[in-house]
Amino acid sequence: MTSRRLTITVLVLVAVAVVLVLTTAGCERQASDTETAPRVLLIGIDGLDWGRVAGMIDEGRLPNLAGLIDEGSSGILHSVYPYLSPSIWTSIATGKVEEKHAIHGFLVDRGLTSNPTPTSSDMREARAFWQILSDGGYTLGVTGCLVTWPAEIVNGYMVSSRISTLLRDVGDPTGKDAQLEKMRRGIHPAGMLDDLLALKVMHTDLTDDDILRFLGTDTLPDLDKARSRRDDIARFYASDLTSLRMADHLMESIPTELVALYLRGLDLSCHTFWKHMEPDVWPDSIPPEMLDTFSPVIERYYGVADSMIGELLKHRGPETVVIICSDHGFAGHRGYPGFDGELAVGISMHREDGVIIMSGPGIRTNGRIEGASILDVTPTLLALFDLPVGSDMDGRVLTEAIDTDFLDAHPLTSVESHERREDEDGNEPISSTVDDEVLERLRSLGYIE
Repeated sequence: MTSRRLTITVLVLVAVAVVLVLTTAGCERQASDTETAPRVLLIGIDGLDWGRVAGMIDEGRLPNLAGLIDEGSSGILHSVYPYLSPSIWTSIATGKVEEKHAIHGFLVDRGLTSNPTPTSSDMREARAFWQILSDGGYTLGVTGCLVTWPAEIVNGYMVSSRISTLLRDVGDPTGKDAQLEKMRRGIHPAGMLDDLLALKVMHTDLTDDDILRFLGTDTLPDLDKARSRRDDIARFYASDLTSLRMADHLMESIPTELVALYLRGLDLSCHTFWKHMEPDVWPDSIPPEMLDTFSPVIERYYGVADSMIGELLKHRGPETVVIICSDHGFAGHRGYPGFDGELAVGISMHREDGVIIMSGPGIRTNGRIEGASILDVTPTLLALFDLPVGSDMDGRVLTEAIDTDFLDAHPLTSVESHERREDEDGNEPISSTVDDEVLERLRSLGYIE
């Protein structure tokens, strides 16, 4: 080999060695970052109201929420009018207003079409935190979040919000291949379905003794309406229990760096039973025995939601940040200052004052979060995972809730956008086997006609 060839060979080998060293160092650095990143448990509770939480904590009735508030930072999470849950939860998941993420409500065209269809995940035009974290190399699990049908491919697992309804009401779908195949569209990876089928809680599985924890009497009144209201509670509770059992199982079997869980039973109980709690605002008389039985349901459901949080906290390690948030508060039938007009139903029962609670390593203790918006949740999540915040996001990082030491070690960064051109498809809604039930439930709650 000539001297020139030898020199070239040596240089090539040195260059390859440098590339290998740099590549290996980069992988080690990325792995190290992942190992030292916080774990986050994000629990979304639909309709959790700041004023009611504060009052019940003062009465000693919400011990798990009280403990998180004492250990961390908390405050009102301001919602965005007109308080439509699918739009709000999508804003929570993206950090963007609905004009950017394109989820405008429960139905396509807000129910103005002759054949309204529930919105689906392919219609979202902004990337959600589960996509951004997946791109950043983090593992995550999402269970029950709104507008996640069909399930998206993530670095971990996703269970659509419609799955708990399917599992609750389909009975035993074994052998019903077409139904099972459609259900798999709501789960990623789809192979998890067989395990999840064993976790379902059907409303018919719940006994009167299970429901008594919500009631103010030891027995149900001998009235058809009482049995109907009892079945309403069973359906709300069964869906939340199914979501809770799935989350509990998945957290045990598939550890991830972020877990997000959504529970809706509280919101549904508020819509259904507020008139029993405040009968004076209801135009029709309610039998006294119905009031005696059902007037405590809402506050009892707050207690059940608190106990569910306690179950989830059993999975919490010392490195876990817990975030509790809601999409809006609840004003009831005539809860707004200056309300004047017809009885408020549907979204008119919602109000601006939701809840944000953050607790764990890197979070200030006894901190007060002021002026927080639903748009701030995703930017704050990204900051906790040391990822840049999109400059096109409409929210901010809740720095007042984060320790200065954490912020010094993890300075905030930004990127122009996390969006991808290929994501902007403008797709049509994708149907599921529970679309008709979703529509009927929305009608019964006064959301649509």
